[in-house]
Amino acid sequence: GWSLPTEEDWLALAKAAGVSDEPEKYSDIEGVAAALMANASFNGERMWEYWPQVGDITDKCGVSIISAGYAMLGRKAENVKEDENIDYSYPQASFTGYKKYAAFWTADVVADEEGMAYYRYIISDQSALLIAKGDMNSFGASVRCVRKK
Repeated sequence: GWSLPTEEDWLALAKAAGVSDEPEKYSDIEGVAAALMANASFNGERMWEYWPQVGDITDKCGVSIISAGYAMLGRKAENVKEDENIDYSYPQASFTGYKKYAAFWTADVVADEEGMAYYRYIISDQSALLIAKGDMNSFGASVRCVRKK
């Protein structure tokens, strides 16, 4: 019964976070980030830095989002001499955004754009729950599953 959240699930979460207007599908949702962020620390460092425009981190909805960052895989290498101790398959791969970004895949694929799907994300210094689309083969976002009753 567990699955990736749809855009409708994210919109329902935004409403639970206190959005007064009906949020539009596939658009940024202003003013909800603090209600979704966890006021957590790791090794004595706060995961989310305080920004006045975001306000006090409350985790009102109990989803406890932390700033884990995201991965970029780049393109798969071709014609590379392989060393059995090193993985050269994605030479431009990188992990970035720790303590600044949280990105989560949705279950919604982008119509007419093969291999693309929507993801929701938060940036530490912005109060919005943002949306973008990414290549499912080269962009690495976190997943949070929901259970339908």
